[in-house]
Amino acid sequence: MSRDFYKELGLSPAATAAEIKVAYRQLVKRHHPDAGGDAQRIVAINVAYGVLSQAETRQAYDATQQDNRQRQTDHGRSQQKTNPTPSASPNITVDPYQWLRIVFDPANRQLSKIITPFPGQLRSLSANVYDDERMTVFCRYISDSQRRVDLVQALYQSCYAPPAFTDLSTDLYRCFRHVQEGLSQLNFYTMGYVDDYLRDGREVMRLARQLRHELQQRRRHLQL
Repeated sequence: MSRDFYKELGLSPAATAAEIKVAYRQLVKRHHPDAGGDAQRIVAINVAYGVLSQAETRQAYDATQQDNRQRQTDHGRSQQKTNPTPSASPNITVDPYQWLRIVFDPANRQLSKIITPFPGQLRSLSANVYDDERMTVFCRYISDSQRRVDLVQALYQSCYAPPAFTDLSTDLYRCFRHVQEGLSQLNFYTMGYVDDYLRDGREVMRLARQLRHELQQRRRHLQL
C-alpha cells in the first residue's frame, strides 16, 4: 500500500498549491530537529512536499492513488461476497499487465527524466564547476530529480508486483536505488567540490542508465 502524502501534510487531496506550501512550512517549523522535532518526521514531510509541490509529480501520484482506491473498493466487494468479515488490511495484488500500466510504466518515465538529461547536465557543469550559474542549474536538476525518485518509490510501494514480474520489479527497485545513491553522491559534491563524490555519483548513475536500458529492452518484449 502507498503512503498518503496528503495525510502526511494534514491536507485533503483538494488542497491548493498555496495550501500545500503553507502546510509544509508550518510542519517544518514545528518538527525541525533544531526545535526538538523528529528527524524521521522531517524526512517524511519533505518527501510528501517534494511530490505534491510539483504539478507533474502530483498529477502522477493522484492517478496512482485513484487506482489504489478503486482496487481496494473492488477487493472489498469481492470479499463481502465470499466472507462477511473482510480482513482489515488486505494485501492488494493486481493483474500483471495492470501492474505494468500503473506502476512500471509511470516509474520508468520518471526515471527517464532523471537519467536521460544527466550526461548533458554533467558536461555543462564540468565546463566550469566554479561558475555559480552552472552550479545553480545543476543543483536544481538534483533537486528536481530527487522529487522524481521519491515519486518512483511511492509508485513502487503502491502495490505488490505479480509473481510473473518479480524479476522485473526487483530490477526496477535496483534501478531507482542506484539513482537515489547517485543523486546523494552528486549532492554531496555540490556542498564541497570533493571529486570522490562526483566520481562515485557519475559511476552509480552510469550503472542506473545501463540497468534502465535493460529494463526497456525487456519491457518492449511484453505486450499489453
